[in-house]
Amino acid sequence: MQARYYEVGEMMVVEVSGRIEPDQNKPFRDICEKKLKNKKVIFCVEQLNFTASANITTFFESIKIIEDARLVGLKADFYKLLDLKGITGIKIFTNLSEAINFI
Repeated sequence: MQARYYEVGEMMVVEVSGRIEPDQNKPFRDICEKKLKNKKVIFCVEQLNFTASANITTFFESIKIIEDARLVGLKADFYKLLDLKGITGIKIFTNLSEAINFI
């Protein structure tokens, strides 16, 4: 998994691409807990590829740590996984503009 970060106003935008590998779960969770927890963060995941469901589940559980986390570009397989795992409370948008402008 690769991530590119930039700011748009008070929002931190994180563009995530590639596959989430098992050894990336803990470092990603640590970043969410220590650096992003109290920020408004938009995760653009349209370039994120499906990998083992355990890795994706950990990714979404880490995002839930963030007070105001938003997702853009979620694929159908990820929707199904969120539903199956009972992961709720993450705001999901169809495009970046919607996510930025949501109050």
